[in-house]
Amino acid sequence: MSIETVTVETVMTKGVKSINGRESLKAVASMMSTHNIGSIIKTENQDIPVGIVMETDIVRIAGLAELFLAHLLAIDIMSKPVITIDAKSSIQDAIQTMKLNNIRRLPVLDRRAKMVGILTDKDIFRAIINSQSLLSGMTESVTIELRPMYEKLGEFMIGERV
Repeated sequence: MSIETVTVETVMTKGVKSINGRESLKAVASMMSTHNIGSIIKTENQDIPVGIVMETDIVRIAGLAELFLAHLLAIDIMSKPVITIDAKSSIQDAIQTMKLNNIRRLPVLDRRAKMVGILTDKDIFRAIINSQSLLSGMTESVTIELRPMYEKLGEFMIGERV
């Protein structure tokens, strides 16, 4: 078992929270807080992801005047297009996609392009922590390439938000 052979669907988070995009930022932030999550996916047409609202989107916009914030909707600040990954892709493919796009979350799609879960950097860390064979099977070149993600692993292990 290695990061090249373990599929995304085996480590992804299921039951992803989604929105239609017309929710207020307050409602989105409240939903994220209630469910202790760092992102919510905007979907259309039966779970097809078209955007993602992340904690960082809300923080970035928080510096604006409070009156302006009251009128913003999730669709106004979401990141788009959303970068996704196929459920049958390997963890290594997911890591490379995250690294290339400087992101930490990937909505996971089935063969019909419907969202079936979300893969986060923390899901990957959890899988590595729970399976020594994943860690020991990594080559040195892959380990060097993924150093920034491993640095975040330390933060995760000391109790950061899941």
